[in-house]
Amino acid sequence: MDSMDQRPTVSIVVTVYNGGPHFPTCFASLCKLSYPADRLEIHLVDDCSMDGTREFLQGQSAPDFLHLHFPDTNLGRTRACNLALAQTTGEVVIFLDGDMEVQPDFVDQHLAELAKPGREAVVGLVKPAAWIPRTKLNRYMYDYSRRGARQFGPDTPIDFQYLAFNNAALSHAAVDSGGLFEESFRHFGGKDILFAYRLAQRFPRGIYYSDKPVAYHHHDRSLGTYMALLRQYGYYNLPQIISQHPELATILAADYAWPLPGNHFRYKRMAGKVLFSRVIRSIIRGLLIVTPSPLSGMLVRFLLVSAVVQGLRKHVREHRVEPKHSPKHPDRPKR
Repeated sequence: MDSMDQRPTVSIVVTVYNGGPHFPTCFASLCKLSYPADRLEIHLVDDCSMDGTREFLQGQSAPDFLHLHFPDTNLGRTRACNLALAQTTGEVVIFLDGDMEVQPDFVDQHLAELAKPGREAVVGLVKPAAWIPRTKLNRYMYDYSRRGARQFGPDTPIDFQYLAFNNAALSHAAVDSGGLFEESFRHFGGKDILFAYRLAQRFPRGIYYSDKPVAYHHHDRSLGTYMALLRQYGYYNLPQIISQHPELATILAADYAWPLPGNHFRYKRMAGKVLFSRVIRSIIRGLLIVTPSPLSGMLVRFLLVSAVVQGLRKHVREHRVEPKHSPKHPDRPKR
């Protein structure tokens, strides 16, 4: 049998909502993937876009491996992702955001990394599309060496919280371990965390990063917009995560606001009130204006974390959350 025929079957999960003017570029790149069509399926869900994205998709002559799904009502990102995930039949599942553009060898690059010993999930590299402005936020998002999975080498297991599903390949066993995404998450952020945490409990040294599978991001946000989204995450989704798994509070910086029992956490919440206060945020934003990259990355990171803590603190105050559980810290992969 030809070795090409022995390559694994691959399913790609993509969701899109209001893809905007750059979505056709992303769609075209999916249609040009060079992986054998009889071993590839793409499940693309349009989640009731209102900007012409759905009409664009309905007017396309998509290749046979590309399956379009048009739910009647807006599902939200997690439910839309689960809808696509339920349709997959591949031995490998690749998750890709609907605002990403990829090269024809994208699948082959992921499979080459996933085939290395010990790997059950691989996080790929995200680069900005050529038109994305080089703001200090974007320099942090795409260039800052200590952000996300980039801070780890290619042959080192990474912690579960760095498994981002905007560009990631998972084995069938890893998908089974993760299960489904939390459908109660209707707001920005946190979709990946519980899935990745369940996966890591079965494969604590099975998640890796690689800069070989590259996706080009076609979405630009201002710092203010991104902070507003992270406040939503802190207010809506992060409390659900910590309520289910209080042992994750420290890993996710929630212990600066979430009422965990014990003097250590009480003192940390007190420190958080000072560290992430409005006054300090204003000072940091002022410093950001005059601080060059890459030093500005530390300030951007502080502001993003402060937005999460701000949203979480508001949730705790409005819902009168009281300490309930003693946190047990999850095991981290040994390096």
